[in-house]
Amino acid sequence: MPELPEVETLKRALLPLVKNQTLLELKFFRKDIRFPIPQKKLHEQLTDKKIFDITRKGKYLLLHADTGAMILHLGMSGRVIQYPSREPVEKHTHAVFHFTPDTFLHFIDPRRFGAILWVGKDEGHPLLDHLGLDPLARETTAKVLKLKAKNCRAPIKSFLMDSKRMVGVGNIYACETLFKTPLNPRRPAGKVTLVEWEKLVASLQSTLNNSIASGGTTLRDFFSADKTPGYYAVSLSVYGKEKQPCPNCTTPIARKVHSGRSTFYCKVCQRK
Repeated sequence: MPELPEVETLKRALLPLVKNQTLLELKFFRKDIRFPIPQKKLHEQLTDKKIFDITRKGKYLLLHADTGAMILHLGMSGRVIQYPSREPVEKHTHAVFHFTPDTFLHFIDPRRFGAILWVGKDEGHPLLDHLGLDPLARETTAKVLKLKAKNCRAPIKSFLMDSKRMVGVGNIYACETLFKTPLNPRRPAGKVTLVEWEKLVASLQSTLNNSIASGGTTLRDFFSADKTPGYYAVSLSVYGKEKQPCPNCTTPIARKVHSGRSTFYCKVCQRK
C-alpha cells in the first residue's frame, strides 16, 4: 500500500505537470471505486478551471481550484501515471484527466480501494476532518505525542498507525522507525518516555524524509507519475526480512502478526 512517502513523491511529481494548468476534461470509466465518484460535481466544478496547487493531507492528495479540491486516494494499489493519450492505456484505468497544454494523467487502481472525491471551498470532508498530526509537520513534537499517548494502553506500533492520532505512517515505516529508535512494537504507547519519544520522532522523520528523497518504497505496485519506481526498499532494515540477520546484532529478524499486519523486529535490539 502506498504510504506517506509514496504520496508525497507523487505530489512532487505532479506539481510541475499540473500546477497553474487548466483541467480541460475529466473522463471516468466507472461510477465508483471504493466510494461513488461524484462525477457531475467534478465536471461542474473543475472543467476549465486552473489547478493552482496540490497539497497532501496524510495519504490524500488535494488538487486545488478556486471552487474547491479534487481528492485522490491511492488505496492499496492505486497509481497516477502520465500517458500521451486521453484513452485508457492500461487495464483498470478508472479516470483520465486532461490538463493544458497536452498532459494526460491516468488514475489506475486494480484493487479499487482508491478514491476520487470532491470537497468544496471552505468545506469539510468526513475523510479529512478527523485526521491526526502529519509526522513531518513542525507541530509534531515529542511533547505533543507524549501528551496524545497519555494513558494509552495500545501498542506503540498501533499508535503510530492510528490515523486519528498521526496520519500517513503505514506498516513499513512503523516497523523501520521502531527498529531505529529502538522500541518494542508491543510497548504500550502510554509507557513511552519523553526521551524515547524524542528519539522516535527523529527516527520517524528521518526515515520518511530518506524515503521521499529516494522516491518512495516499491514493494509491489508503486510508481510515480513518470512511471519511475521508488527505490527506498533497498534501504529497509527489518521490514520483509524475516530470519535475515539484524543489521545491528545479527540476531534473526522476527515476524509477528497482529490484527492481520506483519510486524518485523529484532528481539534483542528491541527488547524494551
